[in-house]
Amino acid sequence: MDCLNITVNEKDSFIKEYTNHNAQILKFYAFDPNSSESYDQRMTSPNNGREQAVASAIRAYMSDVSLTEEQQENLNALADGAKVVIGGQQAGLFTGPLYTFHKILSIITKAKELSQTYDARVVPVFWIAGEDHDFEEVNHAYTMQQRTGTLKKVKYHTLTPPETTVSRYVPDREALHNALTQFFEALPETVYSKSLIEEIEHFIDSAETWVDLFKLIVQRCFGSHGILMIDAQCKALRQVEKPILKQLVQRHDEVDKAFRRTQQQVEKAGLTKMIHTHTNVHLFLHEEGQRQLLNYEAGNYKLSKSEKCYTQETLLTLVEQEPELFSNNVVTRPLMQEWLFNTVAFIGGPSEIKYWGELKEVLRLFDVEMPIVLPRMRMTYVSAQVKRLLDMYDLNVEDVISEGVEAARATFIRSHASDLVLQQIDNMLTQQHQFYDVLAQEMSDTEDNRNLLKKNHDIQTYQYEYLKTRYLNNIAKDNEVSMRHFKVLTHTLHPMGGLQERIWNPLQLLNENGIDMYASHTFPPLRYTFDQIVVQI
Repeated sequence: MDCLNITVNEKDSFIKEYTNHNAQILKFYAFDPNSSESYDQRMTSPNNGREQAVASAIRAYMSDVSLTEEQQENLNALADGAKVVIGGQQAGLFTGPLYTFHKILSIITKAKELSQTYDARVVPVFWIAGEDHDFEEVNHAYTMQQRTGTLKKVKYHTLTPPETTVSRYVPDREALHNALTQFFEALPETVYSKSLIEEIEHFIDSAETWVDLFKLIVQRCFGSHGILMIDAQCKALRQVEKPILKQLVQRHDEVDKAFRRTQQQVEKAGLTKMIHTHTNVHLFLHEEGQRQLLNYEAGNYKLSKSEKCYTQETLLTLVEQEPELFSNNVVTRPLMQEWLFNTVAFIGGPSEIKYWGELKEVLRLFDVEMPIVLPRMRMTYVSAQVKRLLDMYDLNVEDVISEGVEAARATFIRSHASDLVLQQIDNMLTQQHQFYDVLAQEMSDTEDNRNLLKKNHDIQTYQYEYLKTRYLNNIAKDNEVSMRHFKVLTHTLHPMGGLQERIWNPLQLLNENGIDMYASHTFPPLRYTFDQIVVQI
C-alpha cells in the first residue's frame, strides 16, 4: 500500500475557511489549528487531576479484551498524567462507514506526531458514543456488489429496535449473523474471506451489547497502535462524572443561556447553527426503559416521554446513587469529554467541528478550555483495477473523487455519436421554436388557440428531445462494458454523490486485504494532513 496526498475541490466552505485562518470563524474556538503555539500551550497546560480515575475506568471498560503491550503502556501513561488526542463516533453496524476508521487513524497519527515532537507520550483515545439512541443511524451498512458494480444496503432487521442507548442494547445475534451473510454474499470470495467471516462471527457471539461488537472489531484492527477506548455510557466512567453531573443539574439555566448566547453570535457572524434542541437542561435520564430528555418547567424537571417530574433534590440524589441513569446531549457531551481528559487536540468530522464552535462559552462556565479542534483525515482507497480504469479513460482521480464521472461518461457517449445526427436534431429543435414564435403571434386571439399551440409545441419539442436522448442511450447500450466501468468508478470513488468514506464499510476492504490491513506493521505510515489521502491498494 502507498499513500498519496492530493488536493480536491473542498465543497464544505466552512472547513476550508476554518483551516485557512478565517478570523470570523476562529473566534468561536480557543486555538488556531495551524499554529505551533497552540500545541505548545496545550502540551504545557495544567492537568485536571482526574487522570488516574479516568485510566481506571478505561481499564475496567477494556477488561474484556486482551490489551496489547502498546495499550498497556498508554494506560499507564494516562494514569501518570499523559495528555491525549481524542475523538469519537457512534457504534455503527460492523463499525459503520469508513470515516470511523479514518477518525481512529487520525487520532493515532496525531498522537504519535505530538509524542515525537514534544518527547512526551501523548495517548490516542477513542470515545464511543454509546449514549446515543438514534438506532436508524447505525443499523445498516453498504457493500458494493461485485457482479453488478452497484451498492447494496445491508440492514440489521429487528422488530424491537432499542428505545434506550445503544450501550444498553442487546442485539439479536441471529439477525447480526444474517446481516453479515448478506454483506459477504455481495463480495467476491478472496483468500481472506473465510477467516474474516469467522472472526466477525466470533465477535458477534462474544459481544453482549451492540457497542461491545464495535469495540471488539476496533480492538482487533487497531489494538497494535495502542488506541484506548471508552464508552460514553460506561458505568465506571459515570462514577467519575458525578461531580459535574450534579453541576449540570444545578446550573442547567446557566448552561442553556451560555449555549443560546453563543448560537446567536454564530448566526450574527453569518454562519449556520448546527445544534437544534429545545431543551433547557441538556441531559437525558434513563426511565421506564427509555432514554428521555429532561426539561425544566415550573420548578420541576420533566421527562420528554412521560408525565413524570423530579425536583432538583431528587435528581441530585439519583446522580449520587445511580449516575449511569444519566447521559449527555450534544451540548454537554463535549464538556463532559473535556472535563474528564487532559486533551491536546480533538479530532472531529465537519459537523462536529461546526457545533463545537457553539459550545465555547459552555466549556468556560466550568473552567474547561476548548482543545485544538482538528478535522479528521479524509481517505479514499484506489485498487489496481480502479487505477487501470482511470488510466483507460484518462481520468484524474482528484476530479472523480470530487465530482464523479457523469461528465466523463457523457463525453464518452458523445464521442461515439454522429455529429451529423446530433446537429440535425438540434436544427429541428431550433426550427420548432422558431415556428412556435411565429404561430404564437398569429394564433393569440383566443385562449383555446394559445393552449392548443402550446400543447402541440410541447409535444413536438418532447419528441425531438426524446429522439436525442434515446439515440445517446442506444450508444450507451452498445458500449455496455464501458458503461459498467463508469458505474464501478462512481460507486467506488464517488458513491451516492459523495466521498467513499461516507458510504463504504471497512469489511469491504478487509475482505480484499485481510483483517490485519490496519495493523501498525501493515498500514503505511501517515502524516496528519488537511489534504485528501489516496491509498493505493
